[in-house]
Order: sequence, then C-alpha cells, then structure tokens
Amino acid sequence: MVKTKGLSATQANWDSGIGRAPAAYTKGVQGTTNWQAAAIAGEALYGQKVQEAVANHSRATGISKTSDSEWQQAALSKGAQRIGPGMTAAKGKFNAGISKVLSTIEATSIAPRSADPMANVDGRVKPLVAALHAIKGK
Repeated sequence: MVKTKGLSATQANWDSGIGRAPAAYTKGVQGTTNWQAAAIAGEALYGQKVQEAVANHSRATGISKTSDSEWQQAALSKGAQRIGPGMTAAKGKFNAGISKVLSTIEATSIAPRSADPMANVDGRVKPLVAALHAIKGK
C-alpha cells in the first residue's frame, strides 16, 4: 500500500498554493526562452499525441465526466469573470487582426445586388469568401 498525505493535507497544500501561484506562474513565464522554437520542434510529437487522443476517444471520455450543469456553472463562475479582462488585454491584437479583415472586405469588388439569389451568392458572397480565405494564416 502506498501512503499519501491524505485528502485534508493535499487540499490544504492546494489552498495555500493559490496565493503563490500567480507569482510562480509569472516567474516561470519570464524564465522561459525560445518557447516558439521548442514548440515548433515538438510538432511531430504533438501530432502523434493528438492522433492517440483521437484513437483513444480521450476527448469524449473527458467531456463525459462533466454534466451540462457542472460545465455551465464553471463557465459562469470562472469564464464570465475572465472574459472582460482578457478582451481588454487583447485589444491591440484584435485591432491589428480585424483591420486586415476590414481592409480586405473594403478592397473586394462585388457585383451589384440582383433579384437572383444564386447570382448574388456567386457575385457577392463568393468574392468576399475568396478574399478573406486568401488572408487566412498570413
């Protein structure tokens, strides 16, 4: 039999770590170098592990462990509090990205609207889709 600290002591360690976690996280991030090169170098392993997870149905298994009401409660109690600050922090990146989208839309020529819905799709929707698809990943 393997001896552990038990639930009470483990929970106490978790609770005491909550106050330390932000500083430890910050220190870890600041001490990291070449994350991009390391992440790219790990691409093959990442793909392998994703395929393993698909084959093992790991996603479905994990999802089935949480009920709709548990998911909803967690999303409301955690996600709702985080989304505003996250959006504020990402404002510059959003503006840079959306400006490319808007300038692409504004630079795309489309046909005049007609009474034929299929002609409208071909002449108005498809040119926009093609133009936006062309900037994807750039």
